Amino acid sequence: MKQKVDVLEPLKASLLTLDWEISPQTIRKFEKELEGLKEKLAKDRYSKRLIELSLPICNYLRVRKGSASPASMQFLHAATRTLHHFRQKRQPAVAERKKAVKNLIDKFKDLMADVKKINMVVANATAAPKKKTPAKKPAIRKIRKQSPADVVLRTIKGHKRGVDIATLKKITGLPDNSIRNILYRAGKEGKIERISRGVYASA
Repeated sequence: MKQKVDVLEPLKASLLTLDWEISPQTIRKFEKELEGLKEKLAKDRYSKRLIELSLPICNYLRVRKGSASPASMQFLHAATRTLHHFRQKRQPAVAERKKAVKNLIDKFKDLMADVKKINMVVANATAAPKKKTPAKKPAIRKIRKQSPADVVLRTIKGHKRGVDIATLKKITGLPDNSIRNILYRAGKEGKIERISRGVYASA
């Protein structure tokens, strides 16, 4: 008579290897066994729940490596033993299964909190980096610096009856020579007119 093969045997073997050496290869092997069992035992909700609790431990071990809490391996051994118990000929009652799963969750609550943090770190590290939208620079109002000629012409424009050179010099703060040169050019361009000796107005 052909002996029935225990589906948990490969998982038990890979757990022993992982217990001996925590490395990326042994973690991945154990993880693959768990994933395969999750599909095979999909109809058994309690076994599936145990596997779902065990899978995040793989990420935890992957990140923590040698500094992993001993409770992590204890959890995996306890979960595997419980899975084995669920697979016995005299299968435990639903209440017993619920209690077994609850005991495992309660026993390693602190570990689970650490595992969740690790999984978030792993998820963030593997997620595609978000494109940073460049911060809008505040609009800088450009103040146009007025040329000496603009200052002189604007001053003349403000004096409708005309303004003399002495007054222009006082208002603009420009030297006498600069004012005379500006007046000469502006007169040639027809922008201003001389209304009397030394007095100028806008044309």
